[in-house]
Amino acid sequence: MKTEREKMLAGELYNALDPALVEERARCHALCASYNTTSDLGSSERRELLREILGRKSDACIQPPFFCDYGTNIRLGEGVYFNFNCVVLDVVEVTIGDRSLFGPAV
Repeated sequence: MKTEREKMLAGELYNALDPALVEERARCHALCASYNTTSDLGSSERRELLREILGRKSDACIQPPFFCDYGTNIRLGEGVYFNFNCVVLDVVEVTIGDRSLFGPAV
């Protein structure tokens, strides 16, 4: 039997109130809140928080504020740039190719 997370990632009906999914979202939202309070001067802190959000190292430049559901379902290519106030609804895998540039509030 599939977990609610497996159903979600497969694009099937799933229970968003499953305790494991609620915990994953809470973790990601807390990390995004911390990320959104960093300054440009704290770029090493910002890089570490982005690694924690995505679950992997990335050279992406993401201007705060940034919001996403899980973070670990986002795959970013090389040189990706998100301007201010971007939202990624990553209840399925979201892949963004190399050198993609996003304007504000996308």
